[in-house]
Formats: sequence, structure tokens, C-alpha cells
Amino acid sequence: MKNLFAKLKEEKRAGLVIFLTCGDPSMEFTEKLVERVCKAGADVVELGVPFSDPMADGKTIQMSSARAIKAGATFAKVLDLVARLRAKGIDKKFVLFSYFNPIFHYGTARAAKQSKEAGVDAWLVVDVPMEEGDEIRQYTTPLGIDFVPLAAPTSSPERIREISEHGSGMLYYVSVAGVTGARTKLPDGFQSRMQAVCKASKLPVGVGFGISTPQMASAVASVADAVIVGSKFIDTVYKTYVEKGEDAALEAAENFVRPLAAALKK
Repeated sequence: MKNLFAKLKEEKRAGLVIFLTCGDPSMEFTEKLVERVCKAGADVVELGVPFSDPMADGKTIQMSSARAIKAGATFAKVLDLVARLRAKGIDKKFVLFSYFNPIFHYGTARAAKQSKEAGVDAWLVVDVPMEEGDEIRQYTTPLGIDFVPLAAPTSSPERIREISEHGSGMLYYVSVAGVTGARTKLPDGFQSRMQAVCKASKLPVGVGFGISTPQMASAVASVADAVIVGSKFIDTVYKTYVEKGEDAALEAAENFVRPLAAALKK
């Protein structure tokens, strides 16, 4: 991930990170969706591993995970998806976004080894705090897989620095207290808070939870290194898929991502 953020700095723009749930509504559709998202301007794709109890996520991603599980999505199938995308020449960064339970049941060492073989660049394990991260990093770090840490809006500058020192790739900053979900505006005092976060972090900072429009993305890009969008993207794509079918959903995805990517110049 380090080389990506160096490139973004040269280009004077923030990176665009798009989150999607693998297998919603099918793994075949997800494969096409990732290709379209990368073509439209995403720098990083967070590949959500479906989980039955996604406690950090709001209704949109909860329902997305439930649909994916019902359709037969598994940790192994997500890794197979990554391998197929790499074989097609997709070179954007892939972050495997998961709760620890699917990784633990798959086998952490095995999951790390096969992630590397498939072409995963980083892991983000949302329910593993800094103090327990070594249980994962002992397997990912030797393989060159970044371990993306999370920081909350309640984290002090000292805590943010410590969290960033125990991770790699980027720091995922949760912009609001609560769960994921599209919102209509950024929190009060966001700009000054982000200046403090970026000063404290030893890693590039990506901001997620609630960003839903190019205008919000532009405001985040003015102070952060990356903008992370998930719930609004999933809502838009799935609604179009249900109402108009696969081709229209893929077009809607591209039309959603392009203006976001264009809004990230610093």
C-alpha cells in the first residue's frame, strides 16, 4: 500500500476506496462489479467477507452479508475471486475486510498464506483491537500483507499514534461513533478533528463510515489521504440490480464511482 500513497501524493489527490460485499447477490456478479469499479477510478477495493454477525455494520451491509451468505459465499470463494481478478490483470489494491471469526475458522496461517498467493494486499479485521493484533500480524507481516488498523472518533491523539505504529498500509479512521451507513453530512468539527488525526498518525489516513456524495468526498479529501465509501454504493448497485438487472447495475456502479474519483483532487 505504501507505493500507492506515494503515487497519490505525487498526483496531489486522495485515494478512493470502495467497499463491497463479496457474493452479493452472487460471486459472478461481484467479479464483474470489481472490474467495473476499478475501471471507473477506484484505487483500492475493500472486499468484504460475508459474516452472519457484522456488529460494526449498519442495515445496508448487514443485509448485503445475509444475501451473500444465502448465495453460498465463503472465505475460500473470496480468495478464489481475488485470484481470478489478478489473472485478468486487475492491479488495483485489494483489502480483505473481515471479522475475525471467518479467519479463525479457516485457519489464520492458512488464510494469510492463501491470501498472499491469491493477490491480496492487506487485511482489515474490524473486531480485533490493537492489543490483540499480534495474533494476526505474526502471519501477515512476514508475507508482506499490510494489517490496516482502525481508530475511532473517541481515540485520543496518543492512542491514534500508538494504533498507527501497530499497523501498516493505512489507518482506517471511523468518522462517526456507531455503525456503518450512508449519511447526509460530515460530523461537526470534522476538519479540525482530521487535522489532529493526520498529525498523530504515522500512516496515511483513510476516512470511512457515512460518506455518500462527491461533495462529502471532496471535503474529506482536503484533509485525509483516502476516502472510503461503502453503504451508499451497495444500496445504489443492489437497488438497480433488483429493478433493472445486472447490466444496469454495473453501469450504475460506474456512474457512482466516476464522480467520486473526480472529486478527490487536493
